[in-house]
Amino acid sequence: MNILYIVHQFFPECRSGTEKFLLNLVASLQQDGDTVRVVAHTLADPDGTFERNGALFIRKDVYNGVPVTAVRQRTFPVDINSSFEDPDIYRFAREFLQGHGRCDLMHIAHPMRMASFAEAAMEMGIPYVLTLTDFWLLCPKIFLRTSSGALCAGPEGGETCSRLCPELQPAQVKSRLAQARQILTGAKALVAPSRFVAAVFQKEFPDLKIQIIPHGLNLKHLKPSSRMYRQGEKIVFGYSGGLAPHKGAHLLLQAFRNLQGENAELRLYGQTSHEKDYLHLLQEMARPDQRIQFRGTYTETETGEVLRNIDVMVIPSLCYETYSLTLHEALGCDVPVIAANLGALPERIIDSTTGFTFQPGSEADLRAKLQLILANPELLNGIKRAIRNQVLPLLEEEAYLYARLYRAFSS
Repeated sequence: MNILYIVHQFFPECRSGTEKFLLNLVASLQQDGDTVRVVAHTLADPDGTFERNGALFIRKDVYNGVPVTAVRQRTFPVDINSSFEDPDIYRFAREFLQGHGRCDLMHIAHPMRMASFAEAAMEMGIPYVLTLTDFWLLCPKIFLRTSSGALCAGPEGGETCSRLCPELQPAQVKSRLAQARQILTGAKALVAPSRFVAAVFQKEFPDLKIQIIPHGLNLKHLKPSSRMYRQGEKIVFGYSGGLAPHKGAHLLLQAFRNLQGENAELRLYGQTSHEKDYLHLLQEMARPDQRIQFRGTYTETETGEVLRNIDVMVIPSLCYETYSLTLHEALGCDVPVIAANLGALPERIIDSTTGFTFQPGSEADLRAKLQLILANPELLNGIKRAIRNQVLPLLEEEAYLYARLYRAFSS
């Protein structure tokens, strides 16, 4: 099959969960003989590798053997991250799909900045599959958090937005939801990586049929940790993910700094591209505590080595997690996890059985869980045994389920 993938951002500029999911999927299908291409939006400054195409800049490249066409506006629209409509992207989508971008099927991994590809596909009769990797289609703010910072259960036709996010224009919210419904119902198949995501979308649009396909693990990059623990041993806590406020790294730093005991270390892995002030805040918070280390980023091939040298992974999210590859990669390396009891995370973590959970946003509760493990590291031995009894989704299984879905809807 000839499959075209659409995503809001991609490697090498961006390396978060959606990008990892897509790279793993396309690489697996390419290995099975399918023709795959990726069209991604980019925020990178245009250089000599870009060509002008009307009001757009276009760059053609190959990343890890996958052909990638990166596209960006010459001048970014003010509403680039919230709007469904972009006439320049729409024009390019039509041009691309009529030319060398012809495909049997389109798979939209994330429609932000690129929703016009869905409109073009519907008009041209090209079937498309849509994966719901977050809540952008429901929420202009993406994360389902209100203006006060509280979690939101959904827009309820825009009524919740009017009450809890008064800076949003009610007419625009309702229009946006109507556009979201059109994109959702226009898809030949909708896929969510967790039951939680499917439930949130079906709460807003009860008629949607959504298939659950968890993101799969690439086992060749994982290395199980065989360490067992005794009283008094040093514990290395870890964080891996985007350094952005909604991911809660500051909450973890605050809890760790108030932790009693010198037999603890915290390693933070991740990057920030648009939150420089937040990164500076984290660095200032960590500066007085020599037990805290910023380790930068690591490649997919380094995942196993990094994780096997962490004793406990912490996921302190302040927003709904839709899946969390970090969680599953840690479990794939037999590394216990402390996670906020939020979103899809509890689907895998049962407190004090297969890991630990804490009250979302509670520094005191998170600190109590860190302190519990530090005082009783032997508790981790039982958690590790329970982890080994879990069946984790594999990349091969994910690719097989998507391939079967493609063939059911391709022309």
